[in-house]
Amino acid sequence: MKLAPVILFTFNRPEHTKKTLEALAANDLVNQTDLYIFSDGARGVNDFENVKRVRDYLKEFEKFNNFSSVHIFESELNKGLAKSVINGVSQVFLEYDRVIVLEDDLLTSQDFLKFMNLSLDKYDLNNNVGCITGYNPLREMPKDYDFDNYFSIRTNSLGWGTWKRVWDNVDWKAEAYHKFKLNYKQRIIFNSAGFDRAKRLDRQMRKDAKSWSIIFGFDNFIKNKYTAYAKDSKIIHIGWDGTGTHSFVHSDKNIDKFNDQIRVSLYPLNLANEVKINNELLKLQQNLFGASLILKVKDMVIFLKNFVS
Repeated sequence: MKLAPVILFTFNRPEHTKKTLEALAANDLVNQTDLYIFSDGARGVNDFENVKRVRDYLKEFEKFNNFSSVHIFESELNKGLAKSVINGVSQVFLEYDRVIVLEDDLLTSQDFLKFMNLSLDKYDLNNNVGCITGYNPLREMPKDYDFDNYFSIRTNSLGWGTWKRVWDNVDWKAEAYHKFKLNYKQRIIFNSAGFDRAKRLDRQMRKDAKSWSIIFGFDNFIKNKYTAYAKDSKIIHIGWDGTGTHSFVHSDKNIDKFNDQIRVSLYPLNLANEVKINNELLKLQQNLFGASLILKVKDMVIFLKNFVS
């Protein structure tokens, strides 16, 4: 099995970073894995101390770890998450043909690297798969579902991986959006895994947001590439405390919507050979990320406004 390097993006959260790296370091295959860490610069004086604390910890971690190699890149300027991810992943792809990517608020199961590498190997030559994620937002799966993964048109940025063949061909300007925004059928399909999708894309294209992930997801959608999700989630997101770039403090009611457990799978994995959408699971994703009548009406209103603008 060919092993992918891990890329970790950090900023100003020393405690989150420490927990993320401790969990990652406990993974199987870690002693055969190269680690690349990109530390973003401070946005202003309020960030200086915490960015310094992150970097001090990373220097200590570099001395005592069990990875095959550790490479740390410190940015003097604040790039922001989107630019950091696009530039950092592109840099590592100069040397590798596949990568696994984490941010500094993700706890991984012991077999996260094993699942990701097996999946990246499995679908390496399959042009219908654009992304792998070790996260499963669904709290429960159908009891009769036999595979250890499933496919969705929705990409996910919580513990993910992809190949150079996919990343190098992403249109970060999203030129296809100009036709998409006037095609209601396409918007409905794009929203079939959650009615937040088209709305997030609209915001990004209006420059009201700074998200690399929705553009990556849209590019995969336009090119008919699916994301393979783990059945047993390998990720817990600990960033729902208001400290992240795109996070906010969830109420107990909202956070309970998402899977907050990690599970180690039984091996060998039963990964699906046929890349196709399971409509029951797609519907569960849509319900989780918004499928109310109000959201559907709002999206229709946005679509109609696109004709006027």
